[in-house]
Amino acid sequence: MRFKSFILVMIALLFVVAGCTDPTESTDSGGDDSGDQEAGDGGTLTISDLSEAQSLDPHMVTDAASMRYIENMYSTMFRYVAGEYGEVEGELVEDYELSEDETTYTFTLHEGVTFHNGDALTSEDVKYSFERMMEDGVRKDQFSAVESIETPSETEVVVNLEQPIAPFLTFLAYPMNAIVNQTVVEENGGELDSVDAGSGPFELNEWTKDQEMVLDKFDDYFKEGKPHLDQVVWRAIPDETARTTAIRNGEIDIILQAQPKNVERLEQAEGVNVEEVLGTYWEYVGFNVEDDVMENKQVRQAIAWAVDRDAINETVKFGQAVPLRGGNIPENHWAHMEEEVYPERDLDKARELLEEAGYGDGLELSMKVSNNQSQIDAAQMIKQQLKEVGIELEVVSQENSVFFEQLGSGDFQSTVVGWVGFVDPDEYLYNIFHTEGMYNQQNYSNPEVDQLLEQGRKEMDQEKRKEIYAEAQKIIAEDAPMVFLYANPQISAIRDRVEGFNVDPTVTTISLENTKVAQ
Repeated sequence: MRFKSFILVMIALLFVVAGCTDPTESTDSGGDDSGDQEAGDGGTLTISDLSEAQSLDPHMVTDAASMRYIENMYSTMFRYVAGEYGEVEGELVEDYELSEDETTYTFTLHEGVTFHNGDALTSEDVKYSFERMMEDGVRKDQFSAVESIETPSETEVVVNLEQPIAPFLTFLAYPMNAIVNQTVVEENGGELDSVDAGSGPFELNEWTKDQEMVLDKFDDYFKEGKPHLDQVVWRAIPDETARTTAIRNGEIDIILQAQPKNVERLEQAEGVNVEEVLGTYWEYVGFNVEDDVMENKQVRQAIAWAVDRDAINETVKFGQAVPLRGGNIPENHWAHMEEEVYPERDLDKARELLEEAGYGDGLELSMKVSNNQSQIDAAQMIKQQLKEVGIELEVVSQENSVFFEQLGSGDFQSTVVGWVGFVDPDEYLYNIFHTEGMYNQQNYSNPEVDQLLEQGRKEMDQEKRKEIYAEAQKIIAEDAPMVFLYANPQISAIRDRVEGFNVDPTVTTISLENTKVAQ
């Protein structure tokens, strides 16, 4: 997944099933490890994801694993609505008003919200958090139109924008745009790498990096009766076979992101259910366009034509992903571009482009990948596919921490990686493809694309936004700073004793506040 030192979350709107499992049907194999007991308050739930967290600072992290570990420690102004992909509702915000010119939001906060250290959460903490994100956060561009923030009372926040921002409330629902405790931040020298400054349903007990994180129920959580669990344990199990064995044996309760090749085996396991929804996790071949070779658009286009998306999907994803032949916004989203820029593999066109670029006699490239096995497998297939047009590709697998650091610093020629968690088309495009985008790891720059993305951010009419984003996606696909591969289903494996956990397209786990387990 992904990632500026990472990365990437962190999503979209109505969908078409990308996999083989019907999420409306039970996948219960008949086993039940909860006996006759019903799920209720108390107990510990253990969950595992693809990789381990790198930091606990919500405003600074960009890797998806860190986001999952962090999000239940914090509260946000708004939140995603469970089961209603693309919709948001108030979290800390009890009510709000928007001015007629759509540039001033007046937010009324819930009363009686406290941070984990016992401090009251007030409008000043909201203002401080916004300013921290605006000044130092990795998503500060989402707040670039904020002109001023006023705090008329302890429960009232007024945000004045320079212009209308269509996805502004969606930005405020993003789990990492969290409200932090100013006192805790300042006590830790401005850093939250390993401390908890939140007001969420669970508070940090301990974190042993590369092993596990323990979160305890926050007794003073402002939502009465929640959370139900006494404890949530995040356990790092990098190997997917080991994860599968652990849930089959009852050592863990949830595999947050199960791999397509393991679905059949998990479905057959006693006491394990497999739940699948249309996901937001899209993967791609990325290029550093400032590299001496990759700056040549014809080379990038040649690779885009030479890659066989269908073959990789069938082999690596067991046919459960949906190939991306045009833009990066999947077909289940209202902003999906219908036109297929790369409708099918064309080796002759790839060879012709390489010849025009001056590499008709061959080319050597390198590709870095993390220890994500499916991305390693995809890279190896791409290596064989590119060999057919005279490109020799060296694939280098790295530990996650090293990989994401080098990816974020631009120390790569090409890569296979992905993003997850986006809701608004702005999130799919602006941060990644705008010249000043915070996640623009490929160093891509096109003034026409910049203008379109700026226009799409402030246009409030959805149909007009769709036209804008379709045009932007077409240009990006033709420029090929990335070769889009496919969009994945979101698949989770869950023990029978778990109740109330929502498998979300964005892979968010905020439904843990509603989750119960049978004792």
